[in-house]
Amino acid sequence: MNKFTSLLAGLAGALIAVPLHAQQGGGYFGVGALSSITDNARDFALAADGSGADRSASGFKAYGGYVSQNGVGIEGGYYDLGRYEVSIDGTKSDDFSISAFAVSGVIAAPLGSAFLFSGKLGLAFTTVQYRCFQLCDVNLIDTKVTDVAALLGAGLGWRVSRNFSLRADFEYLSDVTHAVGLIEENFPYRVFSLSGQFNF
Repeated sequence: MNKFTSLLAGLAGALIAVPLHAQQGGGYFGVGALSSITDNARDFALAADGSGADRSASGFKAYGGYVSQNGVGIEGGYYDLGRYEVSIDGTKSDDFSISAFAVSGVIAAPLGSAFLFSGKLGLAFTTVQYRCFQLCDVNLIDTKVTDVAALLGAGLGWRVSRNFSLRADFEYLSDVTHAVGLIEENFPYRVFSLSGQFNF
């Protein structure tokens, strides 16, 4: 069992065995900025001399969910994970852009009166768009591919007021499918985000 599978199994166990301690439950909605890291563009760029590629990109997410008083809930969200550019001798040659809709099970536990830890396990329905600008041929053509990836995450929320929180999250998307023409390859994404969250 690899490390990621072990993490999934551990979080799944926590979803089942979460203590039924009393805490404030309810619905929430949030929006935030994110930074994502992957080697999708870098691996394709290594084939050309003098090439370079983005390893990180900026984007945003919007999400909403509900957590019951025993700390178990569900969350859904949209992620724009940004655009990754590849260049040859300083000129843009191609790029990737990625987005995802995600649905996750959530566990939440208070840390004192003002902080809340949350963990999530779910599925991300991903869309990856590849565009070619230079040296395009039958193998390097614009390509769009959709697939499903596992999502694992953890977050820390700070309740600033009764109805508003700040939330920092780390999320890991495993094996996101990319395609250039008929060639497909999977890459993971590591996503860091800071969001404003409205609680109701």
